[in-house]
Amino acid sequence: MNFKRLLNTETGKAFVSILLGLGLASLFRRVCNDDKCLNFNGPILDEVEGKIFKSGDKCYKYESTHAKCEPTKKTVDINRTEQ
Repeated sequence: MNFKRLLNTETGKAFVSILLGLGLASLFRRVCNDDKCLNFNGPILDEVEGKIFKSGDKCYKYESTHAKCEPTKKTVDINRTEQ
C-alpha cells in the first residue's frame, strides 16, 4: 500500500492518528495500578555486601541476614532484572 495515498483519505488519516495515539499512550503508561505501587530505592546489594561505611563517628559493616516470614505480613516478590 502506498503511504502517501493512505494519508490522503479520511479513513487513512483516522487509522494513522489511532496508531500514533496508541504509540504515544504506551510511552506514558503507568506500570502499576492505583496506590499499589512499590518503589525500592537503595544501592545494589552486591556492591555493598561486606563493605564498611562510615556515618558520623561510627563505622558500619553491611551484612545481609535471613529473616523469618511472618504470615500476618504481605510477602513481595522482588525479581531482579539485568540492565
